[in-house]
Amino acid sequence: MQGSSLELPTGYYLDRDPDILTLRRSDGSVVGAFSAQGVVPEAVRRTVEETATVRPSLRARFFGHFEMLCEGEPVSLGRNGKALTILKHLLVHRTHPVSQDHLMGWLWPDSNLRKARWSLNSAIHGLRKMLGDSPLPSSANYVLLEEGHYRLCPSIRLTTDVDEFDCHYEEGRRLERALQIPEALAEYEEAIGLYRGDYLVEDLYEDWTMVERERLANAYIDMLGRLAVHYVGTGQLQDCIRACYRVLEKDRCHEDSHRLLMRCYVLLGLRGRALRQYRLCEKVIGQEYGLPPSPETLALYRTLSRHESA
Repeated sequence: MQGSSLELPTGYYLDRDPDILTLRRSDGSVVGAFSAQGVVPEAVRRTVEETATVRPSLRARFFGHFEMLCEGEPVSLGRNGKALTILKHLLVHRTHPVSQDHLMGWLWPDSNLRKARWSLNSAIHGLRKMLGDSPLPSSANYVLLEEGHYRLCPSIRLTTDVDEFDCHYEEGRRLERALQIPEALAEYEEAIGLYRGDYLVEDLYEDWTMVERERLANAYIDMLGRLAVHYVGTGQLQDCIRACYRVLEKDRCHEDSHRLLMRCYVLLGLRGRALRQYRLCEKVIGQEYGLPPSPETLALYRTLSRHESA
């Protein structure tokens, strides 16, 4: 096929070698490949048309500071705080349209109806501009208003780190129940790798984020605990220690982790550190709850103390 027989749209080009024609986007990414012998222009045009109509892809990251990516490129979120809050809310509730009345009552509770509606319209305009300035195709409206309710346009392919986290956790639990332990642990490790920080940390004191933040933190601690138990059972003591300290970063009174650390230090021949770990456990539980450690933790400490004295 000669170059003059095919005109490609802006953003595409053909990379030629003696045997293969590679269709690429302007960023170098591969769209398709064709035999250099006998390829017809219609096949290349059809491939371009198919890729041009692929729905845009957005990815939302809720763990740690909120981020949006479009086809892997960061989306500038601007400085419009209300628009950003509405975007987060639409993403979280994307299977259920959000009413105008709810947004007005929530975000502008002290305004009269007329002013609240004007403020909402202004924020939605800012949100549409934010998405329009992103790498998304700018010709579409990505925030829809239908019968007094807003929702994100269904033409967007949307993924979130929270959805992936939940999928890995649920699959890990299923595999663990089926006694497929190595596969389950691999799922837990994938989920933990997504946990870059607490859920929407910049909205730490917002009521609508608190329950979800607690749910995800508990799942994270549960998976770390399961991994730690596996690590100590297989002699991976340093991995167990790291997992336990990650748990204690989230919950300093987590006694299972304190006890596992004590056992790891004993197995490493560091009985003094094991005893210090108990004293730290005793201190933080006393400060938090005004109580001593549990009988199980106390019994482990007494056993270590007797061995230390001997």
